[in-house]
Amino acid sequence: MLTTKSYNISQSMLTRKITSLIAILALIGIMPNIANAQLSVNPAFDPNKLIDDRVFSDTKTFGGASGIQQFLESKNSILANTSSSFIAKLKEPTSSALKQGLEDPQPDLNRQRTAAELIWDAAQHSGMNPQAILVTLEKEQSLITGRKNVDEATLQKALDRALGFGCPDGGGCDNIFGGFYYQLFGNFDAQANRYLGAAKSLMKSFSTPGGRGPAINNGVAAKVGETITLDNTLGGYEGVQARQTIVLSNAATAALYRYTPHVYNGNYNFWRFFNEWFRYPNNTIIKSGKKGGLFVILNGVKHPAPGFVLQARGLNPSAAITVSKTELESYTTGELLGPADNTVVKVDGESQLYVFISNIKHPASSFVIKQRGLNPDAALKMTEDEADQFKAGAALAPSPGTIVKGKNDTAVYLVATDGTLQLFTEFTFKQYDAAKKLLIVDDEELKSYEKKGTVPPLDGTIMKSTTSTTVYVLEGGLKKALTGEIFRNRGYSFANLANFSDEVINAYPDGGFAPPANGTWFSLEGKALYLFKDGERHYVSPFVAKQRGITPDYSFDVGLVAQWKDGYAIPPKDNTLIKSDVDGTVYVTLAGQLQALTLEAFKARGYSFKNVVVVPELDIKNMPKASPLLK
Repeated sequence: MLTTKSYNISQSMLTRKITSLIAILALIGIMPNIANAQLSVNPAFDPNKLIDDRVFSDTKTFGGASGIQQFLESKNSILANTSSSFIAKLKEPTSSALKQGLEDPQPDLNRQRTAAELIWDAAQHSGMNPQAILVTLEKEQSLITGRKNVDEATLQKALDRALGFGCPDGGGCDNIFGGFYYQLFGNFDAQANRYLGAAKSLMKSFSTPGGRGPAINNGVAAKVGETITLDNTLGGYEGVQARQTIVLSNAATAALYRYTPHVYNGNYNFWRFFNEWFRYPNNTIIKSGKKGGLFVILNGVKHPAPGFVLQARGLNPSAAITVSKTELESYTTGELLGPADNTVVKVDGESQLYVFISNIKHPASSFVIKQRGLNPDAALKMTEDEADQFKAGAALAPSPGTIVKGKNDTAVYLVATDGTLQLFTEFTFKQYDAAKKLLIVDDEELKSYEKKGTVPPLDGTIMKSTTSTTVYVLEGGLKKALTGEIFRNRGYSFANLANFSDEVINAYPDGGFAPPANGTWFSLEGKALYLFKDGERHYVSPFVAKQRGITPDYSFDVGLVAQWKDGYAIPPKDNTLIKSDVDGTVYVTLAGQLQALTLEAFKARGYSFKNVVVVPELDIKNMPKASPLLK
């Protein structure tokens, strides 16, 4: 497999290991006899074209991280685990600066991402179909269907080598790519040079004019249309020859052979898994026999679909592909497929119009349909049997955010995001400037809408009870107590303080104490120095504070600070040499991370021990670290 230095695309790449079928079976707990391990090759396999270019670069499959999560759950994949302990195994770095350097599209999230989220973000960033990433995770480390009953060390090793990136056939894996995150996004080497991860590297190879194939003839990269001869990995399939000649028919095929320079077992397994899971593109209609029901394929899952839904989605039922009962049953069955949100429909023989939202049909008046910018004259017809297949919801209200009142009723309501109506209080009526946005509706129509609760004050509202001195700020539906220092830190004014009854204040769940503004430097009771950033407290050692000229702007007490999660300690400036007071290891700070120096690297770089700063061991332990510098 190949890694490309981003500033020099001609730099040589690493050839990676191929996972054989026998290894895959062994990892998922099936240990075949060698005599029984020789499986037949699917005759539909064309080694000259592994995947269509358009499909390989289709980043919109799954529609988002949630779609990938659903797929992982349908396969009972170990990667579907969203517990904090498992997410930690993915080794997403905490340094925003590091992630920004790797062009991670979400470097500043106040949490670590799930496997599905990392796969989605890597796909969007690189331009690679997330389906292709999932297939590669399977062919390399069986992370979709295997790894269920392995020990923690074996699982961590598989995650660290998830895509087989930087793992040459003739040696061990490059430690700068050690970790699920780094396999996807890349990392910085000992010289602080950026190297691309698997997804971006594959797509750089894919997008190079003419396509970049495997290096042949003394390192010359083959192009699309050229014929090449490759060695195979023997074992697992019948009739496989040691060497095989193929034609690189398109850019995706060339990129995949450059990543894995074998037909068997690596690229055959890529094709096999892709063909099994994603053989039919999204929106393909399949059926079993002339009288079989119709199903729509979406991300490898078959969804039963009524005729009016096919019409709503612009799909032609006459184009349905007939498959065997066995093949039909091999697909996971998903939920009943409905039309797209905001599709207007009516049942044969009825005058009532419905609007579909999240697969639920809501009765809707012509007034609401027009207010939402929909066309009642374009309503699709569905049979009574088709209508009965879908859950019926409450009467559809005007679009969320609309402010309404009846002709003869003084009550004013806000349409919430879930379609229910919330009652305005005098305070929120003024806060939302509702008088300028009122929409008058018939009283009978207003009665048909579901009503629930009152309009909450806007996020950021500072408020208190009329019977208490405790001041709160409303954030995310929670009331968070404000200390005097935090009140000042956030720049609040008592002129904007709203008073409510105990009943109103008590209606909001307690969110503890409000944190300070992001980027606040503070001391802990006038002693230890910290930075509050992204919901975490980051310790600043006396040495770093002096070196960087940092002084606290506020002083908070232990009870307040204890609520915030410990983040990494703030490192010294880049190119600073430091060591702990109990260990002889010398580190240099590069790109905001500590990197241990070997003696060879220390000498080669011309460093002097007189410039090494000694700091407490705990400071070193809590600072972010990258791979050691070996030379």
